[in-house]
Amino acid sequence: IHLHDGPPAGLHLLTADGDGHASHQPDVLMAVTVADCVPVFLVDPSKRSVAMIHAGWRSAAKGILEEGVSLLRNRFRSRPQNLHLHLGPSICGECYEVGPEVHEAFGLPRPTAPTPIDLRGILAQRGAAVGIPLSQISRSALCTRCHNDRFYSHRCGDRERQVGFLGIRELPSAAENSGG
Repeated sequence: IHLHDGPPAGLHLLTADGDGHASHQPDVLMAVTVADCVPVFLVDPSKRSVAMIHAGWRSAAKGILEEGVSLLRNRFRSRPQNLHLHLGPSICGECYEVGPEVHEAFGLPRPTAPTPIDLRGILAQRGAAVGIPLSQISRSALCTRCHNDRFYSHRCGDRERQVGFLGIRELPSAAENSGG
């Protein structure tokens, strides 16, 4: 996860060596691209810190969500109970048929044939396991494959991607708040 800890310094591109961004700086707009993977939005309104994460099955199995929570905690003093987690549009648990190695990577029983897995559900459980209250975890109901007329889906043969954006607005000054 790329950390943006200083003032904005122009355009940053997510490269193959990372799966996300984190910041507490206003005016830093972070983005990840997805087709069927899960765009993960972590927000701490009290510390004004955020993380935007790309969660495919490999990065999710390796703990990318937990890494994002840990980074926000260690770098910006965010507490998991103050975080809000949103899991954006991605392939749903009924459409995401995967091989036994994917189930095994999540510590689930190894099926004998390709079987669907609910990646957003797994990420929601992992968010709760690190201390994010269930009332602060939300999941998009939209599936990139079921709604391929609205989203791009790798499983439907699309090469294009959606973009998830997250940033922090600059707080208005006292003069702006008072109307002066």
